[in-house]
Amino acid sequence: MKKIVIVLLCIVHCAFCIEIDAQEVERRAAIDYNKRLSDLLPYIERYYPEVDSAQIARWEESKALEYRVINGEKWYFRRAAENLFRIDPEARALKMSLEGKERAGRDTVVMKHVRQVLKECHRNGELVAKHEWEFDFKLYFTAKAELKDGELIKVWLPMPKTDENRQTNVRVSYTNREVELHSGVHSTAYMEGHYEADDTTMFAINYEFTTYAEYNKLPLCFKHRKADATNPELSKYLVERAPHCLFTDKVKALADSIVGKEKRPYYQARKMFAAIRELYPWAGACEYGIIDNIPEYVIDNRHGDCGQVTLLYIAMCRYKGIPARWQSGFMLHPGYDNLHDWCEIYIEGMGWIPVDPSFGVQQWGKTNAERYFYFGGMDAYRLIVNSDWGADLDPTKQHDRSEPVDFQRGECETKNENLYFDKWKYNFNVRSRE
Repeated sequence: MKKIVIVLLCIVHCAFCIEIDAQEVERRAAIDYNKRLSDLLPYIERYYPEVDSAQIARWEESKALEYRVINGEKWYFRRAAENLFRIDPEARALKMSLEGKERAGRDTVVMKHVRQVLKECHRNGELVAKHEWEFDFKLYFTAKAELKDGELIKVWLPMPKTDENRQTNVRVSYTNREVELHSGVHSTAYMEGHYEADDTTMFAINYEFTTYAEYNKLPLCFKHRKADATNPELSKYLVERAPHCLFTDKVKALADSIVGKEKRPYYQARKMFAAIRELYPWAGACEYGIIDNIPEYVIDNRHGDCGQVTLLYIAMCRYKGIPARWQSGFMLHPGYDNLHDWCEIYIEGMGWIPVDPSFGVQQWGKTNAERYFYFGGMDAYRLIVNSDWGADLDPTKQHDRSEPVDFQRGECETKNENLYFDKWKYNFNVRSRE
Protein backbone atom coordinates (compact mmCIF):
# COMPACT_ATOMS: atom_id res chain seq x y z
CA MET A 1 0.00 0.00 0.00
CA LYS A 2 1.21 3.48 -0.86
CA LYS A 3 1.51 6.25 1.73
CA ILE A 4 -1.81 7.74 2.85
CA VAL A 5 -2.16 11.25 4.22
CA ILE A 6 -5.46 11.94 5.94
CA VAL A 7 -6.67 15.53 5.98
CA LEU A 8 -9.90 16.08 7.91
CA LEU A 9 -11.58 19.37 7.17
CA CYS A 10 -14.59 21.04 8.73
CA ILE A 11 -16.11 22.95 5.85
CA VAL A 12 -19.00 25.27 6.62
CA HIS A 13 -21.86 25.80 4.20
CA CYS A 14 -21.41 28.68 1.81
CA ALA A 15 -22.96 29.89 -1.42
CA PHE A 16 -21.06 27.63 -3.77
CA CYS A 17 -21.12 28.62 -7.42
CA ILE A 18 -18.81 27.08 -10.01
CA GLU A 19 -19.19 28.75 -13.39
CA ILE A 20 -17.98 27.56 -16.79
CA ASP A 21 -17.45 30.04 -19.62
CA ALA A 22 -19.89 30.05 -22.54
CA GLN A 23 -17.41 28.76 -25.12
CA GLU A 24 -16.58 25.73 -22.99
CA VAL A 25 -20.29 25.07 -22.41
CA GLU A 26 -20.84 25.00 -26.17
CA ARG A 27 -17.92 22.63 -26.66
CA ARG A 28 -19.31 20.29 -24.02
CA ALA A 29 -22.82 20.52 -25.47
CA ALA A 30 -21.48 19.40 -28.85
CA ILE A 31 -20.12 16.25 -27.18
CA ASP A 32 -23.50 15.42 -25.61
CA TYR A 33 -25.60 16.42 -28.63
CA ASN A 34 -23.79 14.53 -31.37
CA LYS A 35 -26.47 12.53 -33.22
CA ARG A 36 -28.25 13.16 -36.50
CA LEU A 37 -31.82 12.00 -37.04
CA SER A 38 -30.45 9.26 -39.27
CA ASP A 39 -28.52 7.92 -36.27
CA LEU A 40 -31.72 7.65 -34.21
CA LEU A 41 -34.08 6.14 -36.76
CA PRO A 42 -32.85 2.51 -36.64
CA TYR A 43 -33.71 2.35 -32.92
CA ILE A 44 -37.02 4.20 -33.26
CA GLU A 45 -38.09 2.05 -36.23
CA ARG A 46 -37.85 -1.11 -34.12
CA TYR A 47 -41.09 0.06 -32.50
CA TYR A 48 -42.46 2.49 -35.11
CA PRO A 49 -41.58 0.96 -38.51
CA GLU A 50 -43.66 3.57 -40.35
CA VAL A 51 -42.51 6.61 -38.39
CA ASP A 52 -42.73 9.82 -40.44
CA SER A 53 -41.52 13.40 -40.19
CA ALA A 54 -44.81 14.59 -38.68
CA GLN A 55 -44.44 12.15 -35.76
CA ILE A 56 -40.81 13.18 -35.29
CA ALA A 57 -41.91 16.82 -35.17
CA ARG A 58 -44.58 16.06 -32.54
CA TRP A 59 -41.99 14.32 -30.34
CA GLU A 60 -39.62 17.24 -30.74
CA GLU A 61 -42.34 19.74 -29.83
CA SER A 62 -43.26 17.79 -26.69
CA LYS A 63 -39.56 17.58 -25.73
CA ALA A 64 -39.72 13.77 -25.78
CA LEU A 65 -37.08 13.75 -28.54
CA GLU A 66 -34.35 16.03 -27.23
CA TYR A 67 -32.19 18.18 -29.49
CA ARG A 68 -30.24 21.44 -29.58
CA VAL A 69 -29.35 23.79 -32.38
CA ILE A 70 -25.56 24.11 -32.38
CA ASN A 71 -23.87 26.42 -34.90
CA GLY A 72 -27.12 26.65 -36.82
CA GLU A 73 -27.62 22.88 -37.11
CA LYS A 74 -29.97 20.50 -35.32
CA TRP A 75 -28.19 17.89 -33.22
CA TYR A 76 -29.92 15.28 -31.09
CA PHE A 77 -28.88 14.21 -27.61
CA ARG A 78 -26.72 11.09 -27.75
CA ARG A 79 -29.32 9.14 -25.72
CA ALA A 80 -32.37 10.72 -27.34
CA ALA A 81 -33.66 7.55 -29.05
CA GLU A 82 -33.65 5.44 -25.87
CA ASN A 83 -35.00 8.33 -23.79
CA LEU A 84 -37.96 8.78 -26.15
CA PHE A 85 -39.32 5.45 -24.91
CA ARG A 86 -38.99 6.57 -21.30
CA ILE A 87 -40.43 10.08 -21.67
CA ASP A 88 -43.33 9.80 -24.12
CA PRO A 89 -46.22 7.89 -22.47
CA GLU A 90 -47.42 6.21 -25.66
CA ALA A 91 -43.92 5.17 -26.74
CA ARG A 92 -43.15 3.91 -23.23
CA ALA A 93 -46.33 1.82 -23.14
CA LEU A 94 -45.57 0.37 -26.57
CA LYS A 95 -42.05 -0.66 -25.59
CA MET A 96 -43.23 -2.15 -22.30
CA SER A 97 -45.95 -4.15 -24.08
CA LEU A 98 -43.29 -5.71 -26.28
CA GLU A 99 -40.39 -6.11 -23.85
CA GLY A 100 -41.65 -5.75 -20.29
CA LYS A 101 -40.67 -3.22 -17.64
CA GLU A 102 -37.13 -1.87 -17.92
CA ARG A 103 -34.83 -3.13 -15.14
CA ALA A 104 -37.84 -4.47 -13.26
CA GLY A 105 -35.63 -6.74 -11.15
CA ARG A 106 -34.57 -3.89 -8.86
CA ASP A 107 -38.06 -3.80 -7.37
CA THR A 108 -37.55 -7.34 -6.06
CA VAL A 109 -34.24 -6.38 -4.41
CA VAL A 110 -35.75 -3.25 -2.88
CA MET A 111 -38.93 -4.97 -1.69
CA LYS A 112 -37.08 -7.69 0.20
CA HIS A 113 -34.69 -5.20 1.79
CA VAL A 114 -37.31 -2.60 2.73
CA ARG A 115 -39.44 -5.21 4.45
CA GLN A 116 -36.37 -6.36 6.40
CA VAL A 117 -35.63 -2.78 7.48
CA LEU A 118 -39.21 -2.12 8.59
CA LYS A 119 -39.19 -5.35 10.60
CA GLU A 120 -35.90 -4.54 12.35
CA CYS A 121 -36.40 -0.81 12.96
CA HIS A 122 -38.29 -0.14 16.19
CA ARG A 123 -37.64 3.59 16.71
CA ASN A 124 -36.98 6.59 14.51
CA GLY A 125 -33.41 6.94 13.28
CA GLU A 126 -32.37 3.46 14.44
CA LEU A 127 -29.57 2.04 12.28
CA VAL A 128 -30.40 -1.45 11.03
CA ALA A 129 -29.68 -3.93 8.21
CA LYS A 130 -25.90 -3.63 8.49
CA HIS A 131 -23.88 -4.29 5.31
CA GLU A 132 -20.10 -4.48 4.86
CA TRP A 133 -18.51 -3.58 1.54
CA GLU A 134 -15.37 -3.41 -0.56
CA PHE A 135 -15.31 -0.76 -3.26
CA ASP A 136 -12.73 -0.43 -6.07
CA PHE A 137 -12.44 2.71 -8.17
CA LYS A 138 -10.12 3.27 -11.14
CA LEU A 139 -9.51 6.21 -13.47
CA TYR A 140 -7.45 5.93 -16.66
CA PHE A 141 -6.86 7.91 -19.85
CA THR A 142 -7.85 7.57 -23.51
CA ALA A 143 -5.93 8.59 -26.61
CA LYS A 144 -8.04 11.78 -26.77
CA ALA A 145 -6.25 13.05 -23.67
CA GLU A 146 -3.23 13.84 -25.87
CA LEU A 147 -0.96 13.88 -22.86
CA LYS A 148 2.80 14.20 -23.09
CA ASP A 149 5.08 11.57 -21.67
CA GLY A 150 6.06 12.62 -18.15
CA GLU A 151 3.32 15.24 -17.83
CA LEU A 152 2.04 15.70 -14.27
CA ILE A 153 -1.62 14.80 -13.71
CA LYS A 154 -3.66 15.77 -10.67
CA VAL A 155 -6.61 13.52 -9.84
CA TRP A 156 -9.52 13.66 -7.37
CA LEU A 157 -11.33 10.35 -6.79
CA PRO A 158 -14.55 9.82 -4.78
CA MET A 159 -14.13 8.68 -1.19
CA PRO A 160 -16.77 7.48 1.32
CA LYS A 161 -17.63 10.23 3.79
CA THR A 162 -16.49 9.59 7.34
CA ASP A 163 -18.98 11.87 9.11
CA GLU A 164 -22.29 10.22 8.16
CA ASN A 165 -24.10 8.11 10.74
CA ARG A 166 -25.30 5.58 8.13
CA GLN A 167 -21.71 4.96 7.02
CA THR A 168 -18.96 3.79 9.37
CA ASN A 169 -15.60 1.99 9.55
CA VAL A 170 -14.32 3.71 6.41
CA ARG A 171 -10.75 2.82 5.54
CA VAL A 172 -8.49 2.62 2.52
CA SER A 173 -7.19 -0.89 2.01
CA TYR A 174 -5.23 -0.24 -1.19
CA THR A 175 -4.02 2.63 -3.36
CA ASN A 176 -1.50 2.49 -6.19
CA ARG A 177 -0.14 5.97 -5.43
CA GLU A 178 0.44 8.30 -2.51
CA VAL A 179 -2.93 9.70 -1.55
CA GLU A 180 -4.40 12.50 0.55
CA LEU A 181 -7.87 11.90 1.96
CA HIS A 182 -10.00 15.02 2.34
CA SER A 183 -13.27 14.90 4.24
CA GLY A 184 -15.34 17.90 3.18
CA VAL A 185 -18.52 18.67 1.26
CA HIS A 186 -17.09 16.50 -1.50
CA SER A 187 -15.14 13.66 0.10
CA THR A 188 -12.05 13.05 -2.04
CA ALA A 189 -8.92 10.99 -2.44
CA TYR A 190 -6.32 13.26 -4.08
CA MET A 191 -3.43 11.81 -6.08
CA GLU A 192 -0.74 12.98 -8.44
CA GLY A 193 1.19 11.05 -11.05
CA HIS A 194 3.18 11.41 -14.27
CA TYR A 195 1.72 10.20 -17.54
CA GLU A 196 3.54 7.25 -19.08
CA ALA A 197 3.00 7.09 -22.82
CA ASP A 198 4.00 3.44 -23.16
CA ASP A 199 1.70 2.25 -20.39
CA THR A 200 -1.86 2.63 -19.15
CA THR A 201 -1.54 5.40 -16.59
CA MET A 202 -4.09 4.58 -13.93
CA PHE A 203 -5.16 5.91 -10.55
CA ALA A 204 -6.69 3.20 -8.37
CA ILE A 205 -8.02 2.95 -4.83
CA ASN A 206 -9.90 0.39 -2.74
CA TYR A 207 -12.14 1.13 0.24
CA GLU A 208 -13.78 -0.93 2.94
CA PHE A 209 -16.77 0.46 4.83
CA THR A 210 -20.01 -0.41 6.60
CA THR A 211 -23.48 0.93 5.79
CA TYR A 212 -26.83 0.92 7.57
CA ALA A 213 -30.47 1.60 6.77
CA GLU A 214 -32.80 3.78 8.78
CA TYR A 215 -36.50 4.58 8.88
CA ASN A 216 -38.40 7.50 10.41
CA LYS A 217 -42.18 7.43 10.72
CA LEU A 218 -44.49 10.24 11.73
CA PRO A 219 -45.01 10.00 15.50
CA LEU A 220 -48.51 9.62 16.90
CA CYS A 221 -50.20 12.86 17.98
CA PHE A 222 -47.51 14.80 16.11
CA LYS A 223 -47.59 18.59 16.47
CA HIS A 224 -47.04 19.99 12.98
CA ARG A 225 -45.13 23.26 12.82
CA LYS A 226 -42.79 25.11 10.50
CA ALA A 227 -39.02 24.93 10.87
CA ASP A 228 -37.39 27.83 12.72
CA ALA A 229 -36.04 30.00 9.92
CA THR A 230 -34.01 32.04 12.41
CA ASN A 231 -31.93 29.01 13.41
CA PRO A 232 -28.61 29.41 11.54
CA GLU A 233 -28.23 25.64 11.30
CA LEU A 234 -31.47 25.49 9.32
CA SER A 235 -31.69 28.86 7.57
CA LYS A 236 -28.82 28.01 5.22
CA TYR A 237 -30.93 25.15 3.86
CA LEU A 238 -33.91 27.42 3.20
CA VAL A 239 -32.32 29.92 0.84
CA GLU A 240 -31.98 30.11 -2.93
CA ARG A 241 -28.64 29.26 -4.52
CA ALA A 242 -27.93 30.20 -8.10
CA PRO A 243 -28.06 28.72 -10.60
CA HIS A 244 -29.76 25.43 -9.65
CA CYS A 245 -31.88 26.31 -6.62
CA LEU A 246 -33.95 29.37 -7.46
CA PHE A 247 -37.57 30.09 -6.58
CA THR A 248 -38.55 30.88 -10.15
CA ASP A 249 -42.15 31.32 -11.25
CA LYS A 250 -42.16 27.78 -12.69
CA VAL A 251 -40.80 26.21 -9.52
CA LYS A 252 -43.25 28.12 -7.32
CA ALA A 253 -46.21 27.34 -9.56
CA LEU A 254 -45.36 23.63 -9.58
CA ALA A 255 -44.91 23.45 -5.81
CA ASP A 256 -48.13 25.37 -5.18
CA SER A 257 -50.12 23.16 -7.56
CA ILE A 258 -48.87 19.97 -5.88
CA VAL A 259 -49.23 21.12 -2.28
CA GLY A 260 -52.60 22.81 -2.73
CA LYS A 261 -54.18 23.81 0.58
CA GLU A 262 -52.01 21.51 2.69
CA LYS A 263 -50.30 23.53 5.45
CA ARG A 264 -48.45 20.82 7.38
CA PRO A 265 -44.75 20.71 6.30
CA TYR A 266 -44.49 16.91 6.58
CA TYR A 267 -47.42 16.34 4.26
CA GLN A 268 -46.41 19.15 1.93
CA ALA A 269 -43.02 17.47 1.47
CA ARG A 270 -44.62 14.05 1.06
CA LYS A 271 -47.04 15.29 -1.61
CA MET A 272 -44.12 16.78 -3.59
CA PHE A 273 -42.16 13.55 -3.14
CA ALA A 274 -45.04 11.48 -4.54
CA ALA A 275 -45.54 13.84 -7.49
CA ILE A 276 -41.92 13.87 -8.69
CA ARG A 277 -41.79 10.34 -10.06
CA GLU A 278 -45.34 10.55 -11.39
CA LEU A 279 -44.69 13.76 -13.35
CA TYR A 280 -41.05 13.32 -14.37
CA PRO A 281 -39.97 9.85 -15.52
CA TRP A 282 -36.32 8.92 -15.30
CA ALA A 283 -34.29 9.43 -18.48
CA GLY A 284 -30.60 9.48 -19.27
CA ALA A 285 -29.29 12.99 -18.61
CA CYS A 286 -27.02 15.33 -20.47
CA GLU A 287 -24.13 16.75 -18.48
CA TYR A 288 -25.23 19.07 -15.69
CA GLY A 289 -22.56 21.59 -16.64
CA ILE A 290 -24.37 22.51 -19.88
CA ILE A 291 -27.73 23.22 -18.19
CA ASP A 292 -28.53 26.78 -17.07
CA ASN A 293 -31.07 25.87 -14.38
CA ILE A 294 -31.61 22.19 -13.64
CA PRO A 295 -35.05 22.34 -11.92
CA GLU A 296 -36.46 24.38 -14.83
CA TYR A 297 -34.85 21.95 -17.27
CA VAL A 298 -36.81 19.11 -15.61
CA ILE A 299 -40.07 21.08 -15.74
CA ASP A 300 -39.59 22.17 -19.36
CA ASN A 301 -38.45 18.78 -20.64
CA ARG A 302 -40.81 16.68 -18.49
CA HIS A 303 -38.10 14.25 -17.34
CA GLY A 304 -34.98 14.05 -15.23
CA ASP A 305 -32.41 11.73 -13.77
CA CYS A 306 -31.94 11.25 -10.01
CA GLY A 307 -29.86 14.37 -9.42
CA GLN A 308 -32.01 16.60 -11.58
CA VAL A 309 -35.29 15.70 -9.85
CA THR A 310 -33.56 15.92 -6.47
CA LEU A 311 -32.53 19.53 -7.17
CA LEU A 312 -36.09 20.29 -8.24
CA TYR A 313 -37.39 18.72 -5.03
CA ILE A 314 -34.90 20.68 -2.89
CA ALA A 315 -35.89 23.95 -4.59
CA MET A 316 -39.61 23.28 -4.02
CA CYS A 317 -39.09 22.30 -0.39
CA ARG A 318 -37.01 25.38 0.38
CA TYR A 319 -39.60 27.61 -1.31
CA LYS A 320 -42.23 26.08 0.97
CA GLY A 321 -40.10 26.75 4.07
CA ILE A 322 -38.89 23.16 4.50
CA PRO A 323 -35.09 22.91 4.97
CA ALA A 324 -33.58 20.57 2.37
CA ARG A 325 -30.01 19.50 1.64
CA TRP A 326 -28.24 17.33 -0.92
CA GLN A 327 -26.64 13.89 -0.59
CA SER A 328 -25.09 11.79 -3.31
CA GLY A 329 -22.66 9.02 -4.08
CA PHE A 330 -23.49 5.53 -5.29
CA MET A 331 -26.33 3.06 -4.95
CA LEU A 332 -25.07 -0.46 -4.28
CA HIS A 333 -28.13 -2.64 -4.89
CA PRO A 334 -26.92 -6.03 -6.20
CA GLY A 335 -26.98 -5.96 -9.99
CA TYR A 336 -28.02 -2.30 -10.09
CA ASP A 337 -25.00 -0.44 -8.67
CA ASN A 338 -24.65 3.04 -10.15
CA LEU A 339 -24.08 6.72 -9.43
CA HIS A 340 -26.99 8.14 -7.46
CA ASP A 341 -28.31 11.33 -5.83
CA TRP A 342 -30.94 11.94 -3.13
CA CYS A 343 -31.48 14.39 -0.25
CA GLU A 344 -32.52 15.04 3.33
CA ILE A 345 -35.24 17.34 4.65
CA TYR A 346 -35.80 18.78 8.12
CA ILE A 347 -39.16 18.31 9.82
CA GLU A 348 -39.57 20.22 13.07
CA GLY A 349 -40.08 17.66 15.83
CA MET A 350 -38.46 14.84 13.83
CA GLY A 351 -35.14 16.31 12.69
CA TRP A 352 -33.38 15.47 9.42
CA ILE A 353 -34.91 12.57 7.49
CA PRO A 354 -33.70 11.03 4.22
CA VAL A 355 -35.76 11.34 1.03
CA ASP A 356 -35.11 9.78 -2.38
CA PRO A 357 -37.37 11.55 -4.91
CA SER A 358 -36.32 9.42 -7.88
CA PHE A 359 -37.11 6.14 -6.08
CA GLY A 360 -40.47 7.62 -5.24
CA VAL A 361 -43.56 5.75 -4.07
CA GLN A 362 -43.02 1.99 -4.20
CA GLN A 363 -45.93 0.59 -6.22
CA TRP A 364 -45.37 -2.93 -4.90
CA GLY A 365 -46.00 -1.75 -1.34
CA LYS A 366 -49.01 -3.08 0.57
CA THR A 367 -48.80 -0.58 3.43
CA ASN A 368 -48.06 3.14 3.64
CA ALA A 369 -44.77 2.34 5.38
CA GLU A 370 -43.72 0.25 2.36
CA ARG A 371 -45.09 2.59 -0.29
CA TYR A 372 -43.58 5.72 1.28
CA PHE A 373 -40.41 4.10 2.63
CA TYR A 374 -38.13 6.47 0.70
CA PHE A 375 -39.83 9.44 2.31
CA GLY A 376 -38.19 9.25 5.73
CA GLY A 377 -36.33 6.01 5.16
CA MET A 378 -33.15 4.97 3.39
CA ASP A 379 -31.87 1.54 2.47
CA ALA A 380 -28.42 0.26 3.41
CA TYR A 381 -27.31 0.11 -0.23
CA ARG A 382 -25.80 3.61 -0.27
CA LEU A 383 -22.26 4.93 -0.48
CA ILE A 384 -22.30 8.59 0.59
CA VAL A 385 -19.64 10.83 -1.00
CA ASN A 386 -21.21 14.33 -1.02
CA SER A 387 -23.20 16.37 1.49
CA ASP A 388 -23.86 19.31 -0.85
CA TRP A 389 -23.45 20.23 -4.50
CA GLY A 390 -21.07 22.51 -6.37
CA ALA A 391 -18.39 23.03 -3.71
CA ASP A 392 -14.65 23.47 -4.26
CA LEU A 393 -12.54 20.33 -4.22
CA ASP A 394 -9.58 19.99 -1.89
CA PRO A 395 -6.91 20.85 -2.80
CA THR A 396 -8.57 23.52 -4.95
CA LYS A 397 -8.83 22.64 -8.62
CA GLN A 398 -7.08 25.22 -10.82
CA HIS A 399 -9.22 24.70 -13.92
CA ASP A 400 -12.92 24.13 -14.65
CA ARG A 401 -14.64 21.15 -13.10
CA SER A 402 -15.83 18.55 -15.60
CA GLU A 403 -18.88 18.14 -13.33
CA PRO A 404 -19.55 21.48 -11.61
CA VAL A 405 -22.55 20.20 -9.61
CA ASP A 406 -22.01 16.62 -8.44
CA PHE A 407 -18.86 14.62 -7.67
CA GLN A 408 -18.81 10.86 -8.27
CA ARG A 409 -16.81 10.06 -11.39
CA GLY A 410 -13.71 11.96 -10.31
CA GLU A 411 -11.91 14.99 -11.69
CA CYS A 412 -8.46 15.48 -13.20
CA GLU A 413 -6.29 18.19 -14.70
CA THR A 414 -2.81 19.04 -15.85
CA LYS A 415 -0.92 22.27 -15.28
CA ASN A 416 -2.49 23.77 -18.41
CA GLU A 417 -6.05 22.42 -18.60
CA ASN A 418 -8.94 20.50 -17.15
CA LEU A 419 -9.20 16.99 -18.57
CA TYR A 420 -12.85 16.57 -19.55
CA PHE A 421 -14.83 13.31 -19.52
CA ASP A 422 -14.05 12.59 -23.17
CA LYS A 423 -10.34 12.26 -22.30
CA TRP A 424 -10.55 9.57 -19.62
CA LYS A 425 -12.63 6.72 -18.33
CA TYR A 426 -13.51 5.34 -14.93
CA ASN A 427 -14.92 2.13 -13.55
CA PHE A 428 -15.88 0.85 -10.14
CA ASN A 429 -16.65 -2.49 -8.61
CA VAL A 430 -18.51 -3.13 -5.37
CA ARG A 431 -18.47 -6.38 -3.42
CA SER A 432 -20.28 -7.46 -0.28
CA ARG A 433 -17.94 -8.66 2.48
CA GLU A 434 -20.60 -10.78 4.15
